[in-house]
Amino acid sequence: MERLNWGDHPVHLEPLELEILERRDAFGLPPKATCDDLVDVFFKWISPILPVVNRHEFMKRYHHVEGGPSILLLQAMFTVSSRFVTGRQSQTDTAISPRSFYKKAKALYDAGYEQDILTVLQSVTLLGVYWDGLDDLTESGLFYWSRLGIALAQELGFHEREKYLNLSQSKQGLWKRIWWTLYTRDRSVAAAFGRPLHIHADDCTVEELAEGDFVEHDEELQIEFPIDELRAQFFIHYVKLCQLMDLGLCSKLSSWSAQANRRIETAQCELALNEWLVSCPPQLEWRQSRHNFLSAMLFSTFHTLVCQLHLLQAPASSLESRNSAFHSASTVISILETLQSHGELTYSPSFIICHAVVSFVTLKCQMEVSMPSLLHAIRLKLEANLEIMKVLSQAWPIADIFLELFQTLTSPERFDHLLSAAVEACRKRAGGEQTDTSGPAGPFRRPKVKQVILPQSRLVLQILRRETFRQPTNLYQASDAANQDPALSGEYSSHIATSEFSNDDEPTSEALEPSAVLRNLQEMIRLRQNHS
Repeated sequence: MERLNWGDHPVHLEPLELEILERRDAFGLPPKATCDDLVDVFFKWISPILPVVNRHEFMKRYHHVEGGPSILLLQAMFTVSSRFVTGRQSQTDTAISPRSFYKKAKALYDAGYEQDILTVLQSVTLLGVYWDGLDDLTESGLFYWSRLGIALAQELGFHEREKYLNLSQSKQGLWKRIWWTLYTRDRSVAAAFGRPLHIHADDCTVEELAEGDFVEHDEELQIEFPIDELRAQFFIHYVKLCQLMDLGLCSKLSSWSAQANRRIETAQCELALNEWLVSCPPQLEWRQSRHNFLSAMLFSTFHTLVCQLHLLQAPASSLESRNSAFHSASTVISILETLQSHGELTYSPSFIICHAVVSFVTLKCQMEVSMPSLLHAIRLKLEANLEIMKVLSQAWPIADIFLELFQTLTSPERFDHLLSAAVEACRKRAGGEQTDTSGPAGPFRRPKVKQVILPQSRLVLQILRRETFRQPTNLYQASDAANQDPALSGEYSSHIATSEFSNDDEPTSEALEPSAVLRNLQEMIRLRQNHS
């Protein structure tokens, strides 16, 4: 690793603190060619979704001989961009990895090395998307950095319009982009992981984003750089899409609501989604024939929200809702397949994993159909989803756990059983026999708590409904018994690996909700830490 030689260390740190940072290689950087590659990846694939760094200002300092950009910001940028270039490096080169850069950035932050508060906020915002494994769902993981970034921004007044009055136009735009990036992270994390919101819209007076906020200026040379209109419009409409989550996905559409209230809330969400779709510029609309990476990200998010809206209503959702959800889940998979065909899937942000999970859950809960052709279509889509997860696991190791879970829940034997039932129901209809094809009726029912075992990773999950996690649950009750007896462990794992769910034990659609899965992964980690 090369060493940082862009200027002197700050004087506020003691020699011992600097020595500790040196020992942790906090100032170490890859070769110049690799650094250039990491910077290019950041501004091409990451910056459009996390527009918190001015490209021209950064590149001016990056190419400066005597003084470069902040080492904390650089290590944070490399933390997120190295995930997409790791595959190009040697398998034995562990120094070029997200975890390696993350440790350096965290050491610099903990030591208080960087004194510019805006640079610290930029770095913290970038570290908030770090997600490498199960341990990154704990206090020191992505939740910690996201909350820290929001708290720091609120302390500086990024959410208050008055704080922008005395800023230059360029700085106003950067501040607004940072704030709305934190906002999108807060909403997407809340919707995906079932976490509470930390930014309340009623407390914010900052203005909405406009294209002018993406204009960059060189204050010294008095130069205004042209904006990328597509990138600007993408992020503006991505923020609007995240704002729609406030209508129900993050808070209001809870399973405690009465049936009538849930229908009203659902209709409000559907109207808002329709208004967003109508207002979306034509150049941002995704079509397979004119594929664009940013449009794919935008409409993958839109169709995922449609699926989540359906899952929040299950099992009392209407036929129209199920049809709409099936279409949206299929569209998400088509988008991901198109990304893969263009070699862009591995450059997708972490929220694409949530999209794949939601599309799988949506299709999985519609497998109980009486039309063989539809069941075949669902099976093909689910198999495509599994292939997508395999590709995503190359960049995001956490996807391996979902891949194993999906394979456990969609065995060939299960499909054969459902296909036989669908053929029999179709035969009865052809013979003129009456069959009950009505959808589920009655009040919203509480699903049972189900236990799912992933034999490869030895994870024992209890798939819970939205409120169940509030009650103490020992997720290791089964696995601890196996761990105490090594001979029992292998037998126990082998038995679970070959066992099948019966119809009565099949997890419900809400029990398979992605936020419940992720939430219980976190709970499992916490309990394991308490046991160790």
